[in-house]
Amino acid sequence: MAKTFGESEKNILNMFQPGITFEYNDNQYEVTLSGKPTCKKGEPKTDIYIEAQDTMTAKRMEFKISFKKQNADFLENKTNAERAAQLFGDNWSNIISTATENLRTNFKERPLIYKTKFKRTEAGAITLGWKFELLNKQSGELSSDISLTHDQIVDVYAGKNLSIEKRDALVNGKLIPASGIANFILFEDAPINNVQDAVNALITIDDYVIQHPKVYFACKALNYRTFRQKYDGNRPLAVYVKWCVENGKLAHKLCFETPLVYGGHEAAKNLKDSLDQLNIKTTDDINDNNVKDTTIIYE
Repeated sequence: MAKTFGESEKNILNMFQPGITFEYNDNQYEVTLSGKPTCKKGEPKTDIYIEAQDTMTAKRMEFKISFKKQNADFLENKTNAERAAQLFGDNWSNIISTATENLRTNFKERPLIYKTKFKRTEAGAITLGWKFELLNKQSGELSSDISLTHDQIVDVYAGKNLSIEKRDALVNGKLIPASGIANFILFEDAPINNVQDAVNALITIDDYVIQHPKVYFACKALNYRTFRQKYDGNRPLAVYVKWCVENGKLAHKLCFETPLVYGGHEAAKNLKDSLDQLNIKTTDDINDNNVKDTTIIYE
């Protein structure tokens, strides 16, 4: 039976037992500490932490490895305002709003009310807005590359500006400064049979970013499912649909100016208040007479 991703990660970690030696950049090192960094909330960027000592000079080196699937798309899939500020700096809001504004036409062409099923969107869905995700490749019509500096892209992978408890993680119960900030990437599908194979397959994050200088964003819809009266929580929205009633009809505005400020709860409340005013229970009750812009209806 093939190993799961988690089992593969554990197998790599178990190879680096204290006392094991390996070569890196023509120097020989001996493992002095190894473990999986953890923190109280969430996860650090480092999946495998190795402390090793040069056997000739006694110089200490840390191998802080981000272990990834080769086909992994997501870099950040739960982006909120705090995380965006950590990634992009003080100008984060403008960076995201500029990126989404560049796709304004694509957003305006999307249906917002689904009376019938469309691809993965179930019948009865009404869009509340779109979440913001970072990926290593383009994904869908609401996706493009995002303008970031080399250092910002490095941080997406390394996590230098994560919260302090994620940067200074626990390894085997011991707090180690900066242990959660990754400096290497190791892909799961690399042919690894021993410690030296693992070390040979390591790629520094700086080198990886030079080879892959673009990061992409994708906006994924957060929908209110009228037949079940549910939505997937208070996810921050990069583009927010402000639902309202105008002249006795359901109307809307797409808001690009305040990314990640409004979430699913506020968007859903606006929508439900508007639907209640019009006595609309589900999308079955929606028709040309009670919607201002009928082009947003998919049926």
